[in-house]
Amino acid sequence: MAQRLPYFRTYDVRGVFPDEVNADLAYKLGRAVVAWSGAKEVIVGRDARLSSPALAEVLIDGLRAGGATVLDVGLATTPMLNYAVARWRRHGLMVTASHNPKEYNGVKVIDPGVEQVYYGRGLERLEELLVTQRFTVGGTRGGLTLRTILPEYEAMIAARFREEVRGAPALVVDCANGVGGLPLGVLETLGIAYTLLYHVPNGEFPNHGCDTLRAENLRDLQGAVTQQDTGLGVMFDGDADRVAFVDGRGEAARLDHVFVLLARQALAGGSGRVFYDLRFSHAVKEEIEKQGGTAVTLRVGNPFHKEALHRHDDALLAAELSGHIMYREHFGIDDPLYATLKLLALLAQTGRGLAELLSTVPHYPGSGELRIETRDPLALIERARSRFGDAAVSMIDGITVEYPDWWFNLRPSNTEPVAKLVIEAATPEQLARRQSELLALFDGEEAR
Repeated sequence: MAQRLPYFRTYDVRGVFPDEVNADLAYKLGRAVVAWSGAKEVIVGRDARLSSPALAEVLIDGLRAGGATVLDVGLATTPMLNYAVARWRRHGLMVTASHNPKEYNGVKVIDPGVEQVYYGRGLERLEELLVTQRFTVGGTRGGLTLRTILPEYEAMIAARFREEVRGAPALVVDCANGVGGLPLGVLETLGIAYTLLYHVPNGEFPNHGCDTLRAENLRDLQGAVTQQDTGLGVMFDGDADRVAFVDGRGEAARLDHVFVLLARQALAGGSGRVFYDLRFSHAVKEEIEKQGGTAVTLRVGNPFHKEALHRHDDALLAAELSGHIMYREHFGIDDPLYATLKLLALLAQTGRGLAELLSTVPHYPGSGELRIETRDPLALIERARSRFGDAAVSMIDGITVEYPDWWFNLRPSNTEPVAKLVIEAATPEQLARRQSELLALFDGEEAR
């Protein structure tokens, strides 16, 4: 195709409803999925957005018109949909816009191997079929079966963690009025004391946004943790496949630092590969290798981490800085509830609080992710490569430049006309100096 459709993103179909993502698109996408996959049965789930029931209905109609029988699991988290895919070995479609604002919606496509279909691995073929409408003609209309995955999912979680979380501290869970509260009855089954915030699904997201990366969305959780003196706070995004953690002091915890704790826990049982995205602190690599593990840096994007977990027999776990945490033992599903219970098991085992455990992780001064408004991110990357040619350079995702006492990554956004910059250094002074140097190099562009 000469030009991509704007709502076909790198990892899914997503856009504003109904201007971009609407009933016509959903129907055609259902037809395209059947034509592309040849699937006889397809699992469909949906989140709590106001537009999700209508979109799911016409998506199901398109699938059935193509001849596929639909297994409709209804309102679900994306991890629950993925678990259904893993158990039933069918393609899965999740109607969701994840962490985006309420006016957005979309569809995630999951293959029977529990790997997300992205652009370059099938999503581009679906786009082509949607445009050309070369769908299967005739044939028998597929059926519709209402199925539930929640009881089986909860039973699996309870069996997996029943012994490990004995003595775990109380926690607060903020579901942001998404679907993350659906399986949380399992916490009571496990004997964990908990408080829920905004657990009733409401597509208006009336209390705060559902993006776990935005600091303002964590404020209610932070306040509840300190007021109730609980040991841990967690927030799930709209479809409950991303997580943010708050320690017992009410402070937001860096995901890469929490991941160090989870990696140490996993490596206590033996060596293996641990995957993480290239924005993580160098402390992650240092701590993984100190524990005898193999640290592997990947490009940004949770589908690539899932693939890595599935491709290597010695793989253990993976994470992306946006809050996706995945375990090979759990089909590579990015499941915040599973990761939270892993963390609670660690807190129970050690008898120490999250803040205390995080204090054992090396902290290097970092910039966080800076956004640089630009019409040509690739030109900025080339400028950086010319300027820092004496460094160790990787082009896995944008450009990563490494010196002994500082490093940075500059990469184009997959969804916006911006470049994203992350810098880490040995000292605050070094960080300030290098940040000024880089922003001067990109003079004329707007950083924020």
